[in-house]
Amino acid sequence: MASPPAGAKRQVAMYLGRAKATEEQLLNALVLVAERHERNYDLSQGATTLAIWSREHLTWLEPVVEHYGLVPSEQPEMLRAALLGGTRVGVVGELADLTDLAILSEAAEMSWTIVLQGAKELRDKALTDLAGQAHAHSVRQIAWIRTEIDHLAPDALSVPLDVGGQAAISVPKRVTSIASIPDSIWGPATAAMLLLAVGALGVLVGRPWLGPSIGPSAVLIAMLPAHPTARGWNTFIGHISGLLAGFAAVVLVGAVNEPIVLVTGILTWPRVAASVIAVALTVAIGIVTRSSHPPAAATTLLVALGTVATLDQSLALVAGVAIVAVLGEALRRLRLERETPSERRAPAWSVARRWLRAG
Repeated sequence: MASPPAGAKRQVAMYLGRAKATEEQLLNALVLVAERHERNYDLSQGATTLAIWSREHLTWLEPVVEHYGLVPSEQPEMLRAALLGGTRVGVVGELADLTDLAILSEAAEMSWTIVLQGAKELRDKALTDLAGQAHAHSVRQIAWIRTEIDHLAPDALSVPLDVGGQAAISVPKRVTSIASIPDSIWGPATAAMLLLAVGALGVLVGRPWLGPSIGPSAVLIAMLPAHPTARGWNTFIGHISGLLAGFAAVVLVGAVNEPIVLVTGILTWPRVAASVIAVALTVAIGIVTRSSHPPAAATTLLVALGTVATLDQSLALVAGVAIVAVLGEALRRLRLERETPSERRAPAWSVARRWLRAG
């Protein structure tokens, strides 16, 4: 492989990170769609085949990443978090999922286009060949998705929907088809489960582990499981950062003895200054440590405004956050890490098992 200047090598690593992350999100999305629409054989099997291609791309990347390095990217994960949500029923739901897949596949194709053109300029034959093959696959993925949309769109727009029939074909074939559960059911149930777990354990041990900042975290994990800020790392480290930033801000501005705002109803300038500094620090720490978690702002404000002021209160908050982070990560993975129907039915030595579960 070519050995470009150090600066250029890092740029290659950055775009390799983008390409890798995009393929990972496309792979996961294709597997989800294959399971969600298992009753549509053509759609399910086609999505499975495209998922195998995305897995191949990730395998091809391994030796190149060893040479150039990799700069992780959260942008594809954030894009994926905005897609494939909501209630996806019948033909209309299939079209919605295909449209979202088209966005992810276009992002993958564009990533490979950039890597391919850069590899040509670097005169790196190995990287050029890899990117060229992956790009060709991406173009075919896009073509298949558009063909499926062409086939489904006429019926979706011109044929009156049989609501009962459409609902019937959208019912999961198995009770374990978590991907097929609508967000309108999964979201409330998951958020309630997380809060119940924290509250019940707190009651059992006699400690106030259920606090105001737990609620926003539970809702984020339940409604946006694919978003990077909902990960267990982000949940736990985000709140810990908020806690520490809050205390640092209170000490910095001398607000230790100021009135507790939520108890007295009195807001003073030192409390305002502590709140501003604490939130800014929490956001900055989240960016540096890759642990951004918006609900952590509630934790840092609880400290800055005086509600959480002692070690005992801090430990209670940490315990609640730890429970939500661990249980929430388990539920998040249950929602996101799926098996395609082909993979589930295939023998251990099959292509589907070997490629979809590699790495």
